[in-house]
Amino acid sequence: MKKMNKWKRLVALGVSTMMVVSTAACGSGSGDSSKSDSTEKKDSKKGTTISFWNSFTGSDGDMLVELVDRYNKENEDGITVEMDISSDFDSQLSTAFAAGTGPTMMLSSSAYRFTYGDYMQDISDIFEKTDLNKEDFIQSYLDYCSEGDSLYFVPFQVVGYYMYWNKDLFEAAGLDPETPPTTWEEWQKDAEKITDESKNVYGSGISYDYPYQIAHMMQRQGGLAVTDGNGKWKANFKGNSGYADFLNMYKTMVDNGDNPLEADTDSMMSAGQIGITVGGPWVTAGLDTADVNYGIGLIPQGEAGDMNSVEVLGFSITTAASDEEKEAAYKFIEWWNSEDKEGSSPALEWSVANGFPAYTYSVQEKPAYKESEKLSVMSSANPDAPTDFIVDSSFPGINDVLNDVIPEMINSVAFGNASVDDALDKAQTAADKIVDEYNK
Repeated sequence: MKKMNKWKRLVALGVSTMMVVSTAACGSGSGDSSKSDSTEKKDSKKGTTISFWNSFTGSDGDMLVELVDRYNKENEDGITVEMDISSDFDSQLSTAFAAGTGPTMMLSSSAYRFTYGDYMQDISDIFEKTDLNKEDFIQSYLDYCSEGDSLYFVPFQVVGYYMYWNKDLFEAAGLDPETPPTTWEEWQKDAEKITDESKNVYGSGISYDYPYQIAHMMQRQGGLAVTDGNGKWKANFKGNSGYADFLNMYKTMVDNGDNPLEADTDSMMSAGQIGITVGGPWVTAGLDTADVNYGIGLIPQGEAGDMNSVEVLGFSITTAASDEEKEAAYKFIEWWNSEDKEGSSPALEWSVANGFPAYTYSVQEKPAYKESEKLSVMSSANPDAPTDFIVDSSFPGINDVLNDVIPEMINSVAFGNASVDDALDKAQTAADKIVDEYNK
């Protein structure tokens, strides 16, 4: 892993949907009850107040408000969590840190370690100071939240991308609605059969303006765009046969009328106009609301091999926190991941309500979790496969690659006269400039 530092920008993730949680968690569940705190330790936290900042301004924010209120009322440690939800989270953090202040705890993408890493504490000892069982956490997700031996986030939410297909359109095209494509060749062939110009139906829904979607797809075929080459970051666009295959597939489907030149393919999918697409868990909300008969599965693999590319959001403790506040924050994080006497926990309820896969084995084994077909599919990805998303997870310039390299690359193929090789050469030049910046 590269040495962590403060960097310029970060990945922003949209998170949506919620359900009020009615579970009060206590006890051990996924934790080890042999490590229970003594009465003296609990008494030492009486009267501790911690600040908790995040950017969950939607209905998910309502859920967090409900959970924090419940924790404040029911915890026996005298801890009060004062939560501040801001739509201008980045500015709030940067202003506070510059002034030598900041929250006790924050909830954010783990990519924030590249921007605010100097203001985050190593929280590796949380598994020693709480009942949380480190072995219950999927290791690849913990790795995503770490730099070297230091842990900077405890996972809160795993954001992956998945394949969705319209079963009714499959059936209308003479395809088995229960058998989605498992290869990119099948994707292209199925898309051709599904397309119906008279009904404004397209077999494939790849957006030219959705870099996250594109990155998840091209990564399966050509691997990571930036890797660690003997201690120096290295860009991998030029001559990448997998990336070339993806761009050629996209261009062919666009030219043949099997993929629209549209930005918002999610809305088209919800309108029943797309046969196959790729998106995050939030796609299901639109499909469910529109009563679309759809299936969900893993994105087809390619020559790059098995992978479980995700982004992990998590709890972190800032350097503004005192030792007492840090331990109080640990208690809240412990509560989030601990079971009550019915076997439920805030972590379980969050996954079931929002449709995001769990980051612990114990939650994945719960009946309420297994009953969800969507969660079962999302959790079927190999947890031991690499979780890096489009770049090595320690590369701090991921946002630059997503915003400044990939859109230009696909736009030059979709709207320009650039050949695939020319598009990849130009992407390499742009990526090299970004990589050089971080190799200094």
